[in-house]
Amino acid sequence: MTSERIGLLIDRLPQLQSLNRQVRRLIALQDLLTEVLPDSLASSTTVALSAAKELVLFADNGAAAAKLKHLAPRILVFFRQRRHEVTAIRVQVQVRIRHNPLLQKRISLSQTARQAISELSATLDASPLKSALERLGRRKTPLPDRHD
Repeated sequence: MTSERIGLLIDRLPQLQSLNRQVRRLIALQDLLTEVLPDSLASSTTVALSAAKELVLFADNGAAAAKLKHLAPRILVFFRQRRHEVTAIRVQVQVRIRHNPLLQKRISLSQTARQAISELSATLDASPLKSALERLGRRKTPLPDRHD
């Protein structure tokens, strides 16, 4: 089913019309928010909910949330000037996980590195460290690069 047909279906089904209106309103509010905020802050902020004249904004981190709270009066004025009935802004921190190519990087051990690890493990007494080094020395497939 193409996106146009899905759109027509959503527009025609009474059960989905209310949801469609809400989604369109959130998109419009997000677009307005992008106009009023600096680019760096706009990319860290999402309009989450707009109900009972209260606008809920999700910030990616505490620093963005603090800046949004500071800018809330300016945002309210901006929205009112564009005929949106918003009387309050609530800011919440909601961390988004973004695609990060560095997190998908794989680390491969060379034959020399595996041999050095195996030699080191041979010098250790039985322990969890020795077992881990032995497994690592035998490993030939790439390891996931962890950024903890």
